[in-house]
Amino acid sequence: MFQGFHAGARSRAAGLLSLVFAAGLLSACGSDEAPSSPATQTPSSRLVVDTGTAAPAQGGTLTLKATLLGADGLEVKGARFAWSSSNEAVAVIVSASDQAPAAASMMQPVGTYASVRMLAPGEVDIVATATLPDGSQATSTTHLAVQAPAAKTYALTLSPSTLTVNYSAAPQVVTAVVRRSDGVDGAADLTDWSWAVDNATFAAAPAADSHSAQVSTTGTLAGMGQLTACASTPAGDRLCANAALARPLVALPSIAFSAPSLNVKPGRTGTVTATLTDGPGADLAGRATLAWSIQQSGTAASIVGMPTSTSVTIGLDAAQTGTYAATLTLTATYPDGRTNSSTLPLTFPGVWSRLPDAPIANPSVVSLAIDGTRVWRLTADGSQPARLERFGVAGDGPVEPATALPAAVQGMWLAADTDPANSAVVVQLGADGASVPFGSFDAELAGARADFSLVGCAQYAASTTAGRAFVRATDGTGIVSAGWCANERRWWWQPVGGGARGNVLISTPIIDARPLPAGGGLAIQSNGTRDFLGVEAGTEFMTLGDLAPLGLGAVSSGATDANAPIYGYASGNGIVVNSGPSQPYVTRVPSAPPLVKLSAIPQFVLGLPASWSAIIVANTDGSTPLMLALPGNAFGLDFAGAVDANGKLRIAVRLADGSVWVYDQP
Repeated sequence: MFQGFHAGARSRAAGLLSLVFAAGLLSACGSDEAPSSPATQTPSSRLVVDTGTAAPAQGGTLTLKATLLGADGLEVKGARFAWSSSNEAVAVIVSASDQAPAAASMMQPVGTYASVRMLAPGEVDIVATATLPDGSQATSTTHLAVQAPAAKTYALTLSPSTLTVNYSAAPQVVTAVVRRSDGVDGAADLTDWSWAVDNATFAAAPAADSHSAQVSTTGTLAGMGQLTACASTPAGDRLCANAALARPLVALPSIAFSAPSLNVKPGRTGTVTATLTDGPGADLAGRATLAWSIQQSGTAASIVGMPTSTSVTIGLDAAQTGTYAATLTLTATYPDGRTNSSTLPLTFPGVWSRLPDAPIANPSVVSLAIDGTRVWRLTADGSQPARLERFGVAGDGPVEPATALPAAVQGMWLAADTDPANSAVVVQLGADGASVPFGSFDAELAGARADFSLVGCAQYAASTTAGRAFVRATDGTGIVSAGWCANERRWWWQPVGGGARGNVLISTPIIDARPLPAGGGLAIQSNGTRDFLGVEAGTEFMTLGDLAPLGLGAVSSGATDANAPIYGYASGNGIVVNSGPSQPYVTRVPSAPPLVKLSAIPQFVLGLPASWSAIIVANTDGSTPLMLALPGNAFGLDFAGAVDANGKLRIAVRLADGSVWVYDQP
């Protein structure tokens, strides 16, 4: 009932639980002596002190309870109780009250309950005296044998006792839990703390008070370890506790490429980029050592740049004009010794590659355009929405505008810019008339279509169709156009959003014209006359003497002023060139076969012979022209040419079977 009471003391006290005044005892035995005075005897009462069950020990507190009982065994009410200690060096009364200790508030040694504090080992009597209202008293003596305090014991554990430590995650906290034998937290009692792990890939960083530690890991492979914390007790005993550590395997980064395959033309290079993506909680990607390799039969393909980074450049021998297949592999090696790799097909279609078939099976309108990296194809049959497609590097699917084109489209042109990113694609949305509807897209076909109208030829009775050419204005913001009427002696230049200029009658029909990026235009008449329209001035005629009528004409797509070269085809002279105003024509390709199309681009003039399976390619540097054989020896119906950033020739040609092929010069 009360803590700290010794069992031996309890048995001894049992004989002292009831003290009866001497006069009462003598009366019970029949003594003849006169009875004691009322102040010293209560013959029918006894005082009982309840001492509880626990042994008293130094530093402990014992609560005693006094009860005065009558002869009938019932409690006698109205007594006051006083308490005293025979040896206050051993035990002292610290409080007494008529209320139980939990409710006591008086600090005086008077009351039914007494609190005794044990100060030192030794023997002591605690005397309780009961005084009734009539002055009579009864006493009871409780003998205590106070023992020295029992030695404290400690138990050390770690919380948590098992933990999973993830690589690159925030450190986890492990705390030492110390339980003292008296139920008190004993962490502060222990000294000389130490924390250690048995696996060097785990680390423990103790806190400033040494009662806890942060656990982390530098390993990436699956692993296990044990964390041990030790400390010394006040008695000098060494206590240790363990926690089990586990680390899951860190997944290797996934490897993805910027394209599903890499296509490299003969004599060209191609670049692909890899992305290494870590799983959650991992950071291996940035620590990988990368190595690229090519698996091939032969040596046509080679690594020419950045072989140890996330990007690599592959080159193909210019002599490899036929198809060729190989595999590109990226291998990543990580600090823990593991590796993973990913492969990418290398495709080499040769100098010619075929576009996918047109989405409209039997188009009545097919227009082609090409620049240094892209090809555009427009197809229409007049009965369903027309289809405009943009093709990039080989292996990419076609891109189309977000909104459908009308079925009545008539053709498509590239409004090129010196920066290909600013180029635009122009589509004629309806038939020729006095005013002709057009729409333009950015070259990637990613934005919305912008519609506008240009002057047409319907006002002239002899002609209702017009030739067209477009270019981006010098500032890259607007589009400049040139137009001329078939079989009419009229041509003009017109900025989009502005009026036509120079629409006057000339001596012979125009056979080709180009707008100039800064405004104005340059044209060639069927008699070889060079015509120039300035921005402010009217038409300027530059006649270069008699020349047999030209069947075809071509102003270079790179023309920027009145001095640009112009080309013509005359059946008796072949392909001829005029290099500038007041200069004579010079035969460039003598005895050329009959042509159905003549085109001039920077560095090259191209001719498509009728019913031939080849294109005439003449370099403007005067070198010997060549006949570029078309794939499959098929006849060509139309083509578009351009040069890339390296000055290499590119041609998109439509064959008689409806297929479209792209040529890239090695």
